[in-house]
Amino acid sequence: MAANLKVTPIKKSRVYEEVVDQMKNAIFEGQLKAGESLPSERQLCEMFGVGRPAIREALRTLNVLGLIEVVAGQPARVSKESSLTYFFDVMRESLALMIKLNDDKLNHIMEVRTFVELGIAHAAAKRATEEDFAELENLIKEMEANDDDFFTYFPLAAEFHVKLALATKNSIFYILEKLFYDILHKGYMPIMNKHIPKGPKKLLELNKTILKAIKSKNPERINKAMKDHASAESYFDSISPENTDHKAIISDDPTR
Repeated sequence: MAANLKVTPIKKSRVYEEVVDQMKNAIFEGQLKAGESLPSERQLCEMFGVGRPAIREALRTLNVLGLIEVVAGQPARVSKESSLTYFFDVMRESLALMIKLNDDKLNHIMEVRTFVELGIAHAAAKRATEEDFAELENLIKEMEANDDDFFTYFPLAAEFHVKLALATKNSIFYILEKLFYDILHKGYMPIMNKHIPKGPKKLLELNKTILKAIKSKNPERINKAMKDHASAESYFDSISPENTDHKAIISDDPTR
């Protein structure tokens, strides 16, 4: 059972993400074959040096991505079709290059993201579990504790929206949202900090409203909350390429 699987003990604060990354690499590098059973949760905890909550969250994420299959009472298995993340990586690199070469593409991406996030909100209202909502509420609390520190706040805000996408139980929503935040928020954080230094406090209240609207399952409340959030983020439209060398900010690998 996956005797050749090689992993590294985890040292990051959000350990499940590192577990996901290593498991994805193991799948794509052939350490874990299509249809092969994964080690048990206990074994994975020992291998990665982390607790069960991190392993369970990692497995849940891998399942939503379509990389593994989880059936009650049976060991998790590597999916027979596991190329989805590969295409995500290709899309991310292609879009980053498009933004470098053409300023207008950023506005195009932001327009698409607005409609995708509206769909995410409505889908999450239908499918999110109490566990999903508990995780989102915890992220709101972390955002509240860091709303005076832009560079700490924004990764938390990005995780909040990615978690919302995960709560839809739709892997395409998750991949698209992760794509948007990898390119836009990680690449553009220096610009956003310059243009909206008080942005976190304003966006935090809007994110709280979004979560309340989704929990209410009221379509009109969801529409209004998402419209207000999109309007608050329209600062991107005011960023002038002539005044901001944003092309220099985006690296070849936006996830770094």
